[in-house]
Amino acid sequence: MTTESLSKIVEQSLNSVSLQDIKDAKKIPIKDQIFALLKLVTGDVVGAAESEMQAITDYKESEFFRKYTCYLYELIDTTPEERHKFCQEIQEKAEDFSGNVIMGMVDRLDNINKETILARLTIAKINEFISIEDFFRLCSMLERIPYVDLKELPHYKEPFYDVSGDTELLYSTGALILHTLDANGSNKYILSVLGEKLLIWGFCISLDMERERGTNVELNYATNDDIDEIFNEKIKASRPYYKDGTLYFPDGTKSGEMEDDGQYLYDLARGK
Repeated sequence: MTTESLSKIVEQSLNSVSLQDIKDAKKIPIKDQIFALLKLVTGDVVGAAESEMQAITDYKESEFFRKYTCYLYELIDTTPEERHKFCQEIQEKAEDFSGNVIMGMVDRLDNINKETILARLTIAKINEFISIEDFFRLCSMLERIPYVDLKELPHYKEPFYDVSGDTELLYSTGALILHTLDANGSNKYILSVLGEKLLIWGFCISLDMERERGTNVELNYATNDDIDEIFNEKIKASRPYYKDGTLYFPDGTKSGEMEDDGQYLYDLARGK
């Protein structure tokens, strides 16, 4: 099956049919689910679905349909009109056929659970809870974050750092922002605006966060005793001292190595 054929199947299934007809197909084997989808899209005209099914012979295509049918099942309660408007916005913003764009989004996701999240983001866009720009940004974020790390996002509703490594990855994708800059290196991170939207609309997790402006900085302030100790060390280092019966000066020379030790001590006492 060609890429163009796949794109047409995606576009037709989203734009022009009621997905209620494949609702019961979710309970049957994936091969039969794909067949049900193809029958729906082609209208089963002169065995068209059977012909298309025979063309799905390699793993790549069957894997794509496995992911795509999972995506569609989450959209069953949306209407063809709503999905058609969504596809139009996708096409205008991406400047490409909506079938191509959505096919690519579905195919690039590496975990079947991400298809459910993608569908929820689609529904959020259909209902105007997020903008079309944020939809594309969140889809890119969803693609780049491993699913095992996606599940860690709820921890960052509060300032948090995970030594296992997910913090750095989530931060690099834009899901987190730096919350606390610690002088000891124990920085804390919190959800970014996009991270919040991914959690709310992709995972259906409600948030009650008060967003602070800027980054907190935690410094280790010197105590009075610390300051006294620093000055005492400085004063001590500036004074001559005796060692083994020899007078040493702050510059490292010792008595007898200078033309006039007395003048040197006199000048040192006066701060010269």
